[in-house]
Amino acid sequence: MAIQGTVVLSLELEMMFNRFMDNKVPLMWEKVGYPSLKPLGSWMKDLILRIEFMSDWLYNGPQLSYWVPAFFFPQGFMTAAMQQYARRTDIAIDTLGFNTKSMNMMLEDIKEAPENGVLIHGLFMQGAKWDGSKVL
Repeated sequence: MAIQGTVVLSLELEMMFNRFMDNKVPLMWEKVGYPSLKPLGSWMKDLILRIEFMSDWLYNGPQLSYWVPAFFFPQGFMTAAMQQYARRTDIAIDTLGFNTKSMNMMLEDIKEAPENGVLIHGLFMQGAKWDGSKVL
């Protein structure tokens, strides 16, 4: 409505409009959203995927595999996974650590969650090559 002239264009709205025109996330959104260097369009797609992942988890319960990039603070998720294991096995959490194993499977191939630990997906590498045929 401010662009049409039916309401006064405040400084905040003007800054938001300029960020939209530059394909950047508005500063008002950055303050309450997650940090990202993506342009506005990619940021919005990522936001929608994050909301869908969290909604699926909320409404359908624990996931078979967790999309780590969806978390604003992934360390909290990893600590929670460790706490669950510590409670289940009566082992002090401060004596535990993580052990990772790459698996040669796609997300849609997962049929059940592991008995211990969690499956994760969505990690990426930079400056490296991945050879799926050499993964266990």
